Amino acid sequence: MKYSRDEAAFDDLVDDLEGVITGGLSLEDVARTVESLPTDTALIADHPVPNAPIVLVVNSQGIVNSQNAAAAQALGLEPGSSIAEIIETPDAARLFLARKDFSGDPVPVVVATPDDDTILLLGVTHEEGGLITLYEVRRGLDDRVQQQLAQTIGLSAGEKRVYFRLLEGKTADTIAAELDRTPGTVRQQIKAILAKAGVRSQVQLVSLAYALSLTAGRTASAQGAAARRTPGTTVRINAAGEVGFHRLGLPGGMPVLLFHGAIFGIAALPEMQSAAHALGLDVIALERPGYGHTPMPDDGDTLALAMQHAAQTLDALGIPKVVVIAHDVGTRFAARFAHDRPDMVAALIAAPATPPMLDWAQTADMPTRHRVNAWAAQNLPALMDRIVMLGLTQIARKGVDLIPQFVFGDCAFDRSVMAHPDHAIALQEVFSLVWQQRGAGFRRDMLITNENWRDELPRITVPFIALHGAKSQTVAQNAVLAMTQTLPDGHFRLIADAGHSLPFSHSSLILRYVMAAGMRAGLAGADHGVV
Repeated sequence: MKYSRDEAAFDDLVDDLEGVITGGLSLEDVARTVESLPTDTALIADHPVPNAPIVLVVNSQGIVNSQNAAAAQALGLEPGSSIAEIIETPDAARLFLARKDFSGDPVPVVVATPDDDTILLLGVTHEEGGLITLYEVRRGLDDRVQQQLAQTIGLSAGEKRVYFRLLEGKTADTIAAELDRTPGTVRQQIKAILAKAGVRSQVQLVSLAYALSLTAGRTASAQGAAARRTPGTTVRINAAGEVGFHRLGLPGGMPVLLFHGAIFGIAALPEMQSAAHALGLDVIALERPGYGHTPMPDDGDTLALAMQHAAQTLDALGIPKVVVIAHDVGTRFAARFAHDRPDMVAALIAAPATPPMLDWAQTADMPTRHRVNAWAAQNLPALMDRIVMLGLTQIARKGVDLIPQFVFGDCAFDRSVMAHPDHAIALQEVFSLVWQQRGAGFRRDMLITNENWRDELPRITVPFIALHGAKSQTVAQNAVLAMTQTLPDGHFRLIADAGHSLPFSHSSLILRYVMAAGMRAGLAGADHGVV
């Protein structure tokens, strides 16, 4: 891999910090390296962009929230800029931005690239008044369906060639050049195609083709389709302020409270949604302070505010007791909730578990960069915050495809799990959650991860099951085992074919543990009074 100058500077910093850790260098030596760090670019090398479809996320005002590398490269949009800047005409931009509530219906829009090419995007919102995901439309949404449509409306062979290029978002001039026809001839063919399809524009034609593809793909039952829906979000206002609120699974099922981690988002994976529905789980997932819609408290005490949010939300929903799931640093929040409100917690499943940071020996098996990050978080928090913010800024600019490298750069197993093509949309959701407040919650979590909260463990009396991936390099197995041995009702479970990326690789397994824990505690659904 070719390193950028910034990447080389960061490598120098890692080497210097490792020298401090081992006693060979002083902090004064590190200070000189810190001065050479970039101030407005991140410390990750450029990565080639695969031939992947463009995906980007905007808010209801059209402001770019996150994008993949293909979008960053093709569209040239900076984070915080408006999609209106590249929509082909002002009228189209106004129409698109006026439709803030899509109600799940796909809304097509044509955008222009810096190279004067055009790309068709379809915007779909799964959030109530929230974020809109724009997907690139490529020919072949469903080739069989489109061929059938072309045959049904009676397109000639020549019109079919134009028709499929229209679905790719190509202009009349581009199509004319490709087919060696005059632009006037192609425009006449386009008019004939639109008339036969009963639509008035290229955008409407694509919308029709997309809708037909969706209809043809709905072979599952209505119940299965409901299980695949992404969780909606609302902003609840209670005594503790605004709270981003997600819900998935089966309404009225066994109640579950999810404390999300820093790097796994809130249940964007279809497997988790389907498993929650199939197992009859009613999963309540709150955005922790500093993430998504939930503001960071002025005093920075995200732990105390998250406890208020959780208790007040469950009270408002009429849910007296839940099984709690925690992902990575969410372990700290879930443990405090079980400590403070044991009456509301039937059991706690930490997957993956992140234990208290007791001493430096816990980092011995970590890759160098992760070890350095842990040391910096404990000893140079301002520097650690700067490193994290630089990385987040780079992801915002170059695309969410960088997340696996940013999070698991030296951990090949977890990096490959997170980078799997099936997880591309989940990465968008993860970064949207983090970046909505410019990483405020994530940056705070980097400090919380390295705190020692061992004194609370003996006072957590609920069943506490810690899942740990045997291939994890970022959390020490012995530290997780020691945590469970300190708990009055602690249980350690080693997952042989997993790493720290358990929520991505084993989401359905995690929910099976949740279901089993709820059943052992006698926690039922339907009768718990959920409204």
